[in-house]
Amino acid sequence: MPPEVTLHDVRLRNFRGSTLSAVGSARKMTYERATADVRANDVELDVFRIDPLPPPGQPPPTTRLHAGQALGNLLTRGVDATGGVTARTPNGLFGWTAGAYFDTPANRARGSTPVRVEGPDGFWLVGDGFRFDLRDEVYDFDHPVTHTRGP
Repeated sequence: MPPEVTLHDVRLRNFRGSTLSAVGSARKMTYERATADVRANDVELDVFRIDPLPPPGQPPPTTRLHAGQALGNLLTRGVDATGGVTARTPNGLFGWTAGAYFDTPANRARGSTPVRVEGPDGFWLVGDGFRFDLRDEVYDFDHPVTHTRGP
């Protein structure tokens, strides 16, 4: 059956209380009323670190996420992202994995597929899986192997 609602070139905004906590877009999005499932293609999302709030006039630190496809549920507020998932943190780390699960109420991501992270000054890390706290920028990797440029 076709989805009940199909949207194109969608702009996304997420609030925590009255505070804007994320903005983004999706090329295409569908909604199933019976299950509250939302499917999206080519998703970009900027997640703001709002704890604590930055000083007035200063933008909050932002983590940029991208996924080829995403399947979320409005009731659980969880999102399965697939088709290549990337993250760029405010401190310059860039990560890539094939898929990830986002727990939006907790602002955390986890994945059980290989992950690669690159950072400033030649740093890189590969692992078999990960856990990532988007709010605090705390990372945990399964079986990590790292490299840093040095003497």
